Amino acid sequence: MAFRLPLPDKDDPVWTSANGFVVRKDEGVVRLTGHETMSVKVTGEETDGALAFMDGLIEPGHGNVPHIHSKEDEAFYVLSGEFEFLNGSERFTAGPEDFVYIPKGTRHAFRNLGQEAARLLIFYTPAGPESFFLAHGETDRAPKPWPDEKLNELVDVLGAHNMVLLPGDDDWH
Repeated sequence: MAFRLPLPDKDDPVWTSANGFVVRKDEGVVRLTGHETMSVKVTGEETDGALAFMDGLIEPGHGNVPHIHSKEDEAFYVLSGEFEFLNGSERFTAGPEDFVYIPKGTRHAFRNLGQEAARLLIFYTPAGPESFFLAHGETDRAPKPWPDEKLNELVDVLGAHNMVLLPGDDDWH
């Protein structure tokens, strides 16, 4: 193929620098938070802070506490199951191959509506919140709910990760 473009010299590193990477399906650091099993696949340390990526397995009937991220946008891609999402005051369901985008400062949450564990991919940009899962997720137990005392202990910790819990009285009717 011959384009009429100004191209860098053939000795320019742009032709040979292999700065990308691959994360295989069985790679990642697994952490449990309540009824969520998160495999942290890509961290901000690996992307110069640009993004983070996790693969989540959510137990039936469970999800996370409504919250905001003060500095990061969050996106979800549903791989299996059906999830109910909170997006501010809006509620909607999302199923396989649906994409959900939540900009920073937007109250949001999700829960698995099904009878089986369901998977979703989670993206943060810029990176940051994944460090919460790495530092405070558990490694040696079966998924079970975090008691209110545990969540209360984490309020300050979450703040250090740019997250603020905003539970409402009627989040999941």
